[in-house]
Amino acid sequence: MWFEENSMDLIISSLSLHWVNDLPGCFARIKRSLKPDGVFIASLFGGDTLYELRSSLQLAELERKGGIAPHVSPFTQIRDIGSLLNRAGFTMLTIDTDEIVIGYPSMFELMWDLKGMAENNAAFNRPAHLSRETLMAASAIYKELYGKPNEEGVPATFQIIYLVGWKPGPNQPQPLPRGTADVSLKDLGNIFEKGGKIKIDAES
Repeated sequence: MWFEENSMDLIISSLSLHWVNDLPGCFARIKRSLKPDGVFIASLFGGDTLYELRSSLQLAELERKGGIAPHVSPFTQIRDIGSLLNRAGFTMLTIDTDEIVIGYPSMFELMWDLKGMAENNAAFNRPAHLSRETLMAASAIYKELYGKPNEEGVPATFQIIYLVGWKPGPNQPQPLPRGTADVSLKDLGNIFEKGGKIKIDAES
């Protein structure tokens, strides 16, 4: 279900967009639903989320089975978010990222926690079963590669991408035409060192 065109002032999404199969289409529909100068604010899991678990399972399966299959859901890379928002028509973008590292006694507690949060892998081409020997090998690899020496437990990284995008509107600030600046960026350091000021034309 989508809202009517030009009907919303603000749309917020918190850590749910990683379940969307068609992110470009989703962004386009969100922009369509916003009023001119409306804003879209969201957070979503980034590509480095659970990289420890992903690589450990892949290495273990490659060793035991001679190949790999997807066991962790795919996440969007931060480098792609800006281009996706631009392609959807958003302007005045703000994108930031943060990493949260949580400690677990072992890989198995992490996987149990993910299942309890309904955040386990939902890829349609995922294998229905992981063998016990592969899981045990992955747990040992996880501990060896990412566990800290002389410390119990393993870390799990969650990368959060924060984004803000505006739908174009008649009252939004617009960039000046190229070539109209009277101060070069390479001179800004000298201006600040000398305590100088930059004069801004009120009409511009």
